[in-house]
Amino acid sequence: MSCRLDGEPFEAEAAEIAPGVYSILLGGKSFQARVAATPAVSADGASGASTLYSVQIDGTTYSIAIRDPRRRSRERGGAAREGKQNVTAPMPGKVIRVLVSENQRVEAGQGMVVVEAMKMQNEIKSARPGRVARVLVREGQAVTAGESLLVVE
Repeated sequence: MSCRLDGEPFEAEAAEIAPGVYSILLGGKSFQARVAATPAVSADGASGASTLYSVQIDGTTYSIAIRDPRRRSRERGGAAREGKQNVTAPMPGKVIRVLVSENQRVEAGQGMVVVEAMKMQNEIKSARPGRVARVLVREGQAVTAGESLLVVE
């Protein structure tokens, strides 16, 4: 696969060896990476929309962005930021903390729920400002990938 780091292109090979766990071959060295999607999507006007991920290698966590130019055209008009936002679990796990309550105002990027998956805690953040209309989960609850956690209006 083709990759870029600080603007410099390089080649890497990756294979998923377990859900969310990848073996990466880079420059003749092998690395194990644990990957968790962050549900927030940031608009990057120059290069399309980016989906953010948390990647842990040898105990160090990195944030990376995967750019998908197809998403830019769908989100260009801002329509994705209006109306109800159904916040879902990016992966199966356990709700560790609910950081907001119903009718609470939230800002873009504000943490709302913490879900633990594969011994990593993932804070799920609001993609836009709004008001929490409904909280659908409680602390200690197991959730599946794609399950609704809360609704922001």
